[in-house]
Amino acid sequence: MKDILKLSIILPDTPLPKQSMDLIDWCLANQQVELVCLIWTSKKNRKYIHTVEDFTWSSLLFLESLYLKIKKITKKEALQEIKKFAQPQEFTLCHNNESSITQINNLEIDLHLALNLDASISRLKDSSRLGVLCFNNENNFSDQKNPYFFSEVLSKQDKTIFSILQYQPSNELPIVLQQGAFPTHGYFLANQENVLLRQNFYMQKEIEAILQNNFDSLKPFKGAVHNDLPSAPSIANQFKYLFHLLALATKRLGELFKQVDKWNVGFYLGDWKSLDFKNSICIENPKNHFLADPFVIEEGHKNYCFVEDYDIKKSKGVIRVYEISNKEVRNIGIALEEDFHLSFPYLFKHDSKIYMLPETNNNNDIRLYESIQFPLKWQLVKIIKKNIRAVDSMIFKRDDLWWLFSNINPIGTQDTCSELLLFYTDDLLAGEWLPHGQNPIIIDPSSARNGGIIIEDKSIFRVGQNQTFGTYGGGGFSINKIIDLNKDIYQEEPVLKVKPDFFKNLKGAHHFHSSGNISAFDFLT
Repeated sequence: MKDILKLSIILPDTPLPKQSMDLIDWCLANQQVELVCLIWTSKKNRKYIHTVEDFTWSSLLFLESLYLKIKKITKKEALQEIKKFAQPQEFTLCHNNESSITQINNLEIDLHLALNLDASISRLKDSSRLGVLCFNNENNFSDQKNPYFFSEVLSKQDKTIFSILQYQPSNELPIVLQQGAFPTHGYFLANQENVLLRQNFYMQKEIEAILQNNFDSLKPFKGAVHNDLPSAPSIANQFKYLFHLLALATKRLGELFKQVDKWNVGFYLGDWKSLDFKNSICIENPKNHFLADPFVIEEGHKNYCFVEDYDIKKSKGVIRVYEISNKEVRNIGIALEEDFHLSFPYLFKHDSKIYMLPETNNNNDIRLYESIQFPLKWQLVKIIKKNIRAVDSMIFKRDDLWWLFSNINPIGTQDTCSELLLFYTDDLLAGEWLPHGQNPIIIDPSSARNGGIIIEDKSIFRVGQNQTFGTYGGGGFSINKIIDLNKDIYQEEPVLKVKPDFFKNLKGAHHFHSSGNISAFDFLT
């Protein structure tokens, strides 16, 4: 019989977000976990001004929750749900309540799981065998005392950072088990809900690692630990946030009447290092269509550019191909069309054959096509992965192994810009694609989403999109050199960052590819 993990959960004596209750339910459903006790924490007595802040903030969030249809779970509702599956002891931990600490010590708990990071953690870490696992929201505003996930929204930060920390017995400083970031949402409650949901997945992975005796402490935490944040921002920041909401509503209202933004494709003659945008040629968008995600390839002494051709009226993309001769462009035709949306026509050669790995996320798979009559006839040769939400996948060969980059949301929600996963096989068509030991190799919307690849001699450069606040994929891109790659380690370093300012009045850019002779890119107008 497997060992049982005796767990306590530290949680605030206030209504819980649904995502926190989801994590508790996951623990209750795990047969290797025994929920021994619940430890409720409460705030110290607050001054009158803080009471006013709490009241005005609660009123504002009530209206926001109605608009976003977000409901919190009361303490009574949480207890009713928990007690369907377990009968844990309960403790309320107040300031200087040492009798509760003594009773908790006597329960021989293996691990404390803290849903909120507060000063009680330092008092509880020595009362369990493995200490405390908790979340931390690390932002760049250590001087601002705001609730978790609020400062990023108020300051329009591109991403919201989270960490999973372990406070070990007898150690004062925590260690980092996982760290990453997700795009910042425009509404505070939406941002909070998204980060709580996404970080739960990684907390579950850490608990599973403990259950499998594969628990690996990584490195000391060097960031700021915010363990006594207020439940409400200051009155001044609440007013700033109210103006932010009004600006957001005005912007969205204006979008109903403005012309639709369109992606465009351009290219220049030369390699990626020159970034010769000023001498580039733009491929004209067909009427009521736009072009994006270009990949260039040389075949039979001719150069071709494959693109996503998106029909605005049909809301569906096909793969179109153009021939490039010097600075002239000729539309060859549609290279690939399916019943579902296609984009990101990644191309590569192997054994004198040409393959295409387009994005087929709308069909919930990753599929590989082979050219049977280049460039317009292709046949499906392998479905690499099924029942998966994956975008912008790319395949390359290195050290006798095939490697597959893919942006996959592990919990299946809409955001596919934050996590980059890597798989490998020894046989392109017949082999099993195995997950990299470090997956996800990147959790960061500023670089995780694939935007192209450059293979130059023995060096491989991955292009990563930069997601910016309030936009999708419009923040430019980085070119990152892969410096270490094996089945368990992946490391890249940025060598170049490109902002969407190479033409006048650009609204964004997110893709770049080069064959050496020709470099292609896209941009938003």
